[in-house]
Amino acid sequence: MTIRPAVLSDAAAVASVHVRSWQSAYRGLIPDEVLDNLSVDDRTAMWERVIPDGGVWVALDGDDVVGFASAGPSRDDDASFELCAIYSLPSAWGRGLAEPLARAALGDEPDVIVWVLEDNKRARRFYERLGFTADGVAKTQTVGGAVLNELRYRRR
Repeated sequence: MTIRPAVLSDAAAVASVHVRSWQSAYRGLIPDEVLDNLSVDDRTAMWERVIPDGGVWVALDGDDVVGFASAGPSRDDDASFELCAIYSLPSAWGRGLAEPLARAALGDEPDVIVWVLEDNKRARRFYERLGFTADGVAKTQTVGGAVLNELRYRRR
């Protein structure tokens, strides 16, 4: 497994990983209709805008992108840095790439947050292994008619 900064030509592969991982990881947490209608083309356009700004890392198995992480300045006023996304293909789950991906994306940042769905027990355990703890901040959002509770985790 190789981890390196993403380049613009990775956008379509990152988008494919993004969609496929959401469709597997969030099945039962987010309405099926939302997951079934995710568009690789839409996500590719998004990643084509994001990747040139930096902060996106990819995990490669040979020449194939099998995972990615993105991080950068926090969207929350009371935090400096945020892990925005970390996803891998379901076929890569359990192969030990998420932790090195997260470490590459986070670098030496001393204060980092990440938002996680309250019902996503697997992701919460992963962040806890990386030293994150729930900091008491929560929010809700409605996706496809479902109300989703999110918890903020922080590592200092």
